[in-house]
Amino acid sequence: MRAGPGDQTQLEDIDPSWCPSWPAEWQRCFHLVRLHLEDGPLPTESGDVVHQGEDLGRWVRARSGSGGTT
Repeated sequence: MRAGPGDQTQLEDIDPSWCPSWPAEWQRCFHLVRLHLEDGPLPTESGDVVHQGEDLGRWVRARSGSGGTT
């Protein structure tokens, strides 16, 4: 998914932390983890938290260098 002309301003209005250099899939997982943190702990194991089809624990481990493939 690529942002079209004018989309960047609209996305920044919705979420100031949005960064166009990050892939949409990355930003989707980042957002889902942020939402999860409002009510729960940081998921650190694959399969612990799957939200909207995204394995948040796997995503977090991949970001921390602890394994994972995303």
